[in-house]
Amino acid sequence: MERAIRWLGAPADRIALREFDHGWVAWVAAPTRVDPAVPPDRVGDARVVVDRESGEVTSWPPLPVDEIIARSTPSTPGRFPEDVTAHLRKAGWYPGRRIAEADIERFDQRIRELTRDDPPELRVSAAARPILEEFGGLTIGVPGNTWRVHPIDTDPDPERFAAISTWQDEPVTPVAELDPPDPGDVVVGHDGRVFIGDFNGSYYLAEDFDWAVVRLIRGEEPLPSVRAGAEIHFTDYAGRPIDPSTTRRPEA
Repeated sequence: MERAIRWLGAPADRIALREFDHGWVAWVAAPTRVDPAVPPDRVGDARVVVDRESGEVTSWPPLPVDEIIARSTPSTPGRFPEDVTAHLRKAGWYPGRRIAEADIERFDQRIRELTRDDPPELRVSAAARPILEEFGGLTIGVPGNTWRVHPIDTDPDPERFAAISTWQDEPVTPVAELDPPDPGDVVVGHDGRVFIGDFNGSYYLAEDFDWAVVRLIRGEEPLPSVRAGAEIHFTDYAGRPIDPSTTRRPEA
């Protein structure tokens, strides 16, 4: 409490405190308003987080306390490498992040409308839904190769990944858009595999979205191409071999 008081510069009886597994969130509690018609004398006070183990204090903007706790919670060990986790956190991701279910439903309705007159009709599949819930609205990647994860302010272009849809047992779901200079769409099959479609071709990225994110952030290329009959060719444009293991998470 003493550390929080020093950082917030308020009397102890004005400090609100919320404990969680990894520490405490503290903020200046708003005084009780006698007259609801009179605006408060201050709004938007900062919050601080005091780490339980180190005692380190970090300052936060006036976000909801539950969100600060989620953002302050360490990632599940082993899910992402440390460098990728750091990159994702800078992009706004944190463990337990979820966008509104209504946003997912609106996106599902929109992609159905886009393809209703040109089957197969797209939808948000069971494999794609948790990806959109956790990463939706974020921009992730590296300069020259970034993804904007749906739902965003632009629609996917089914023409760019039509070839992938034709050989999947079920329609794929677009989950992200590639920014220029090489626009394209990131799509997820019903089995969770991740592909990229653009006007130059179709490519296989990874066996699941988590590993696709690792490959994206680390700039791992080239990508195996996908050709007629769902055959994946593990060679680059010059015929040089591509190690198939690059598309899979390494064995622990």
